[in-house]
Amino acid sequence: MKENGSFDVRHDKEEYNIYGFLNNHPGGINYLKPYKEKDVSKRMQDTKHSKAAYYLFQEYNKNGKRTSKGQDDEDLEKLVNWNEPMLSQVGNLGINYKEWVISPVDRELRLFGNPMLENLTITPWYVVPLIWIPVISYLIIYGSERYIKSTHNPSPTANIVLHIGLGIILWSFLEYSLHRWVFHMEPSGKSKVMIYLHFAIHGLHHKVPFDTRRLVFPPVPAAIIAVVLYKIAAVLIPESVSILTLSGALLGYLIYDMIHFYLHYGAPKENSYFYHLKRYHNQHHFAHHDSGFGISSVAWDNIFGTAIKLRKLNMSIKW
Repeated sequence: MKENGSFDVRHDKEEYNIYGFLNNHPGGINYLKPYKEKDVSKRMQDTKHSKAAYYLFQEYNKNGKRTSKGQDDEDLEKLVNWNEPMLSQVGNLGINYKEWVISPVDRELRLFGNPMLENLTITPWYVVPLIWIPVISYLIIYGSERYIKSTHNPSPTANIVLHIGLGIILWSFLEYSLHRWVFHMEPSGKSKVMIYLHFAIHGLHHKVPFDTRRLVFPPVPAAIIAVVLYKIAAVLIPESVSILTLSGALLGYLIYDMIHFYLHYGAPKENSYFYHLKRYHNQHHFAHHDSGFGISSVAWDNIFGTAIKLRKLNMSIKW
């Protein structure tokens, strides 16, 4: 939902009110302040704003209409009805889906027409720690008790911490793998089922990156995935170890989800770890959709050669 306020700029003889975008701009507020009531056309061209940035910019046109003026691409939002549930529409986009889904807009999105199903897809950020911290705590306590009984180890602390730490590392690899090879699969324009699946699990986040209700993973599907992973692990390793490893993996997931929300709406201090992560994730959303898959860490991007090289800044960013 766009905020009320005024921060007008001009571009290609059109006027835009980008007040609602000030805190979301990848360059921060300090890059935008000098351009209030001024023309930004040359600045956007000189800084080589991405295609996605130009597309998003049209959301703030003061005449209330999107225009492709000055761009080669049509307004893809004409292909869907934003007043209707989106999941039932995306399959009809066909070959246009890939371009549409990586062209961001500043709106709230309704996925299902059924209110009960829709509510299952909407998750305020604070729900995640409220649900998962007690679950993780229980698994660590229960798993530790089972581990002590099964090993008769009088000093089990180091091994327990090791198994939990292993779970965190496994999660970080799973985070990267899911994001790269599942969430960013490229569905064929001929397969409506694959388009529906892609949009439901991740495409919608790239389409509406500022929708606060869709920045963390809903608990129900997260719980289903956790149970499946636990069942697999229980076949391969002793139950007590699998419980501890699962608790570590869930802790890693919890940290990831909170970091992801913070990277969209937090204001990290200059040169901090999260400062660089926020810049990195912004690049993934608005310029490099096919790289930069790490969210809580860039380690696996560096290992697999998908890292984004951040350009040197002329000034610090203040979000």
